[in-house]
Amino acid sequence: MEPRSAEDVLAGTLRIAVGGVVKAVPTLPIKATREWQASLATVAPGQFAPKDLDDWTPGDATDFSSLSLDTILNIVTSYDRTGALGGREWLEEHADPRQLFTAAEQMAEVAFPFADDQKMLLAALVVQAVVGSSLQKPTSGPLPIGASRRPSSKRPSTRAS
Repeated sequence: MEPRSAEDVLAGTLRIAVGGVVKAVPTLPIKATREWQASLATVAPGQFAPKDLDDWTPGDATDFSSLSLDTILNIVTSYDRTGALGGREWLEEHADPRQLFTAAEQMAEVAFPFADDQKMLLAALVVQAVVGSSLQKPTSGPLPIGASRRPSSKRPSTRAS
């Protein structure tokens, strides 16, 4: 991925190559960026993946890959609020998965300027979206803020006969 030109930064434009053409996508202003960032947590709600690697089947791997691609497509189309990329249907017909990932990476670079690694950030967002709700909350660990543990008994416990 090449760095944005000074002209594109000044114009607030991303040059995104998809489907054999380079399209100019306007960057999002701050308010819209906040909304887009918040929407990333819900780009693919309710999806799941097997919890144990031993439980994965070839079908599960295929489904997970498909959900990941759909998640990236959702990330890209939700950022492109002007439809400059041609919309979801056009992208599905003309863009390849690598082009979509590169587009999402460019968008993340603008929306998360302090992130050192956009690939890692996107991977985390995709995993969160695809697997998210299937992860169980731990039953032990730190208590919520303000909560306290029940005091332990001072008497030694004895076994009833």
